[in-house]
Amino acid sequence: MSSFKVSFTNDTDEQRVFDAFNEHASQKRIETKQRVLNSIRKQYPQYHVTVVDQGSCSLLEFAAAGKAKSSHEADDETFNATRQWHPVGTGIEKKTHPGRLQDEFHFARFSYEWEDKKFLLFQLIYQDPFQPQTRCFYILHARTTDGDANVQEGHCAETDALALAAGKWTSLLHEEIWVFDNGYWEKSKELWKAVEGSSWEDVILDPDMKTGLIQDVQGFFDNQELYAQYAVPWKRGIILHGVPGNGKTVSIKALINSLYARPDQVSSLYVKSFETKCNTEQYSIRQIFQQARRCAPCLLIFEDLDSLVDDNIRSYFLNEVDGLESNDGILMIGSTNHLDKLDPAIAKRPSRFDRKYHFKLPGEKERTLYAEYWRQKLLKRNEGLEFPEELCSVIAALTEGFSFAYLKELFVMALLSLVRGFRGDDFEIVDAAEADSAPEDETPAAAADGTGAVVAEEKKEDTCTCANKCDKCGKPVAASATKTKSDKKDAEKNKKHVVPAVDIPAHLSDNLLLKVVRHQIRTLVAEMDNTEPEKWKSGKKEMSASEDYAARYRVLMNRRAARG
Repeated sequence: MSSFKVSFTNDTDEQRVFDAFNEHASQKRIETKQRVLNSIRKQYPQYHVTVVDQGSCSLLEFAAAGKAKSSHEADDETFNATRQWHPVGTGIEKKTHPGRLQDEFHFARFSYEWEDKKFLLFQLIYQDPFQPQTRCFYILHARTTDGDANVQEGHCAETDALALAAGKWTSLLHEEIWVFDNGYWEKSKELWKAVEGSSWEDVILDPDMKTGLIQDVQGFFDNQELYAQYAVPWKRGIILHGVPGNGKTVSIKALINSLYARPDQVSSLYVKSFETKCNTEQYSIRQIFQQARRCAPCLLIFEDLDSLVDDNIRSYFLNEVDGLESNDGILMIGSTNHLDKLDPAIAKRPSRFDRKYHFKLPGEKERTLYAEYWRQKLLKRNEGLEFPEELCSVIAALTEGFSFAYLKELFVMALLSLVRGFRGDDFEIVDAAEADSAPEDETPAAAADGTGAVVAEEKKEDTCTCANKCDKCGKPVAASATKTKSDKKDAEKNKKHVVPAVDIPAHLSDNLLLKVVRHQIRTLVAEMDNTEPEKWKSGKKEMSASEDYAARYRVLMNRRAARG
């Protein structure tokens, strides 16, 4: 910030304004903004006063970006701020650096200069009872010597020019993402950093689906004129659905990054929650769509759409989607792990969410591509790592039923094992110990096929398959013939994951990475089988296969996170 300082008036005037604000803040009040405006006008009669909202006209950020100059006029008696500590750096640097202190002002005065025009700026942050927090600026500009020559229809031309420039700059994203949480919008650099660098090269999906999703989104923003030509409203909705861990979130990150990189930058707006302390969820929905209309063309993201929109607010949400106000330029993306839980009015009604993309468990082709993605990634940094291309298809065959999230966990665990200095014979010892500890009555007829996979051999009995006792042949009735449908369902749900039997090429049998991967596959499979799914709060007696997988995945990831 600039070190310059402009003297507008004496400190007594500022003290009187602050005293009035302080007195008001400690009493019952109706409207703080108007009360402070009246006080400033009274103490600064030689200035024209304009009030602007900080969210739409961020004057201090505008100055910090080099577009203007500002200087905080601190005074112990009229300075109200919360001193906040923030970490600096990442990793080891974050732990060793003492960090930095930053003020969140509640009441502050600044000297402000823009295009050789000088202003006095008051910043005010407050919260009236039962109202969301208000953040605003009072911009003071000195009147001309001949009175109000620079004021027309109650507005100061110089102040309006500043508000227009700062407002336009504020409406654009500067390595930020709009995030809606706790009832108001805020720009987030932290979320941007989490998204920055994401690209479609990092997203492994079915090639046709991936191409279709990219063309669907980019084509929407490329074809405004085409929509107008055919008199079609320029709005669209897309739903990404499927069990967790299969690419929905990483696809959204890639979309955000690719839209930000367009020559005609497209803003991304991310909705965390409709909940707010002081207002209703209907108020939040209204604020969300108003901001989207201001930022259009834009990408409006509702993650976990099924948990955001419940029966109490569904009609209000749909009114905003379908309402009389124009939603031109708004592309909505909703993600959900449970498409069946979405109301049909949202999921199946055209012109709301028009297209649905199903993120399934990856097939062997996609698992091979994902292994190749990791191969290229690792070989760039670890030239000595033996990771031949042929190994990708072997790993893909061994990981049948794995999601992309589990595949990522597999590679991370394998790499950590290598970093710790594990050798091939370490795993052979562990595998042998596991085999020795198997109960005698569960002796596997297994497979010495080099994979460590256990293939159970069915015990054949001379039995009758009749549903009732057979008097004709005299053979005992097979147990499978007497199973009820419920028994079969329970057996299917409790079915253990089995590592597929895969023929390992002889020249790969001693590959250290493969040995580590095989061991970690068995570890992950064991965790999958020992993870009990959570009971749904909806009260359903049974879960679908996708719900069961989602519940098990969530519990497993929570356990792994707790272990660090």
